[in-house]
Amino acid sequence: MLASDVFLAANETGRVRGCEGIDVLQRAYEEYRMEASPAKIDENMTIYEILTAHPYLMDSFKEYGLGKFEQPELLEKLGPLLKLKTPLAAMGINKTMFVAILNKSIEKYEQNSDFTLSQNPERQKDLTLLALLPCGLKMPFTRAFEAFAAEYNAKKKHALKYLLEGNVNHELSYYAYIDSVESLDELPDVIVSSDINSFFHKPFREHFLAQEGFVDLLPHHIHRDFERIGFDDTDRQFTMLSANLIVLVSIDDMLEGKPKIASWKDLLRPEFQNSVVMRGQEEFFCNGVLLPFYTLFGMDGIIDLARSVRTGVHPSEMVKMIDSGKPDVAPLYIMPYFFAKKIKAKNRISIHIPKEGAIVSPVQMLVKKDSQEKVREITDFLCGEKFGQLCADAYFPSVNEQVNNSASCTERLYWIGWDFLKRNDIGKIKKAMEINFFKYFNATGGCVCDS
Repeated sequence: MLASDVFLAANETGRVRGCEGIDVLQRAYEEYRMEASPAKIDENMTIYEILTAHPYLMDSFKEYGLGKFEQPELLEKLGPLLKLKTPLAAMGINKTMFVAILNKSIEKYEQNSDFTLSQNPERQKDLTLLALLPCGLKMPFTRAFEAFAAEYNAKKKHALKYLLEGNVNHELSYYAYIDSVESLDELPDVIVSSDINSFFHKPFREHFLAQEGFVDLLPHHIHRDFERIGFDDTDRQFTMLSANLIVLVSIDDMLEGKPKIASWKDLLRPEFQNSVVMRGQEEFFCNGVLLPFYTLFGMDGIIDLARSVRTGVHPSEMVKMIDSGKPDVAPLYIMPYFFAKKIKAKNRISIHIPKEGAIVSPVQMLVKKDSQEKVREITDFLCGEKFGQLCADAYFPSVNEQVNNSASCTERLYWIGWDFLKRNDIGKIKKAMEINFFKYFNATGGCVCDS
C-alpha cells in the first residue's frame, strides 16, 4: 500500500488524529521512504518552486484545501515568499506525509506519463486507459488497478500506460476539451469517468455515439439494484460500472420547528432558504445534483434550489462542518453516501433517502469497439466480481450481479434515465441551469467558500 493511500484512508481531510492513525501512517511512510527515489520536494521549498516545476501537483494541493494557489496572481505574488511548511502548519496537515504524497506523485508521473491532463488533454491518445474518478473511489480504484497493472506489465512486452485522476479537478478543463474532439484516434482505448459529463453532450454523441464507436461490455443480466432502474445503456455503448449515490444529511437539532423532509422537493420550500450545502465552487455546482433536480422539478426547481443553497464546498469540507459542532453551519447537506458515512457526530445527524431515492451519479466506461480485444484483460478486470466488490465495500455499489451491495443504500434509487439523456441537448441544459442557478444563488445571499 502506498503511503499516500494510507494517509488518505486514515484521514481524508489531511489532518492526522489519534495515536493509532499516526502509527499506521508512520509505518507506511517508512516503507515508502525505503523504496522511493530520492525526494524532489521538501518542506522548505516555496510554493512557487514546487508548482512551476511540477504543475500537475496542483491536484494534490486542491485535494487538501490548498487550491487557492491555482490563481496565477496569488501564485506569482505570494508563492515565491511562502515555504510549503507554512500553509501546511496553518491547515493542520501533517507535513511529512504531505511531502511524501507529492514525491510519490512525481515518481508515478515520471513512470506512467509525461504530460498533465489539464494542460495537455490532446495527449490522452497516448494512453491505454484514462480514469477520472469520484473522490471516494479514487483511492481503492488506484490501489487495485496499480496492483493489476504491475501483474499485467510483468506478462507483456510493453508497459500499460494509464492515468488515474479525480473527476472533480477536470470539470472546467478536460471535459470542456472533450466537446471539441472529433476523431476516435484522439481518445484512449478505455475511459472510465463519473457524473453526467461531456461524454453525454451533443458533440460527443454526434461524432462518436451515433457512429457506434464504442461497445458495452455488460453481461445480459446486471445487478437487481440497477436492473430495476434501467441503468444499462439501451444503445449498448456505455458500460456502466458503479454509482456515486447522493443522499441528504441533516443536523437534526438545527431543524426544530422546520417542516419534515420526505422528498427532495421539500428542500425547495421557502422555509429552507440559505439552509443547504452542496458540492460547488466559484464557477461550478455539481451536475450530478442539478440535472436530477431538473428532471424532477424543472427549471423552477433549479431556481428554488439555488435559493435554498447557502454555499458550495467539497464533500470532505461538509463532513468537517458537521463535525465542528459550530452553531452557524447550515442544517442540510446534499452529499455522496461515501462521505455521509465518514461523519463522526452520528448522534446529531440523520441520513435521509428521500422518497424519489438516492440520486445515482453514474460511474461508466467507454471502450473503443475496434480496441475491445486488445484491452480485454483490462476490461474483464474492471467488470469483474472482485473489482465490483471492492467498489461496493467503499459505498459505490456495483452493477455486477455477483456482488453484495449491502453496504450501500440501494433500496431506493433515482436515475435520470437514458431516454432523457438521449432526447436532450445535455450541454445546453447544463448551461441554462448554470445561468439560472447562479443568478438566484447570488441574489439570495449564497456564497462559495474559499478552498
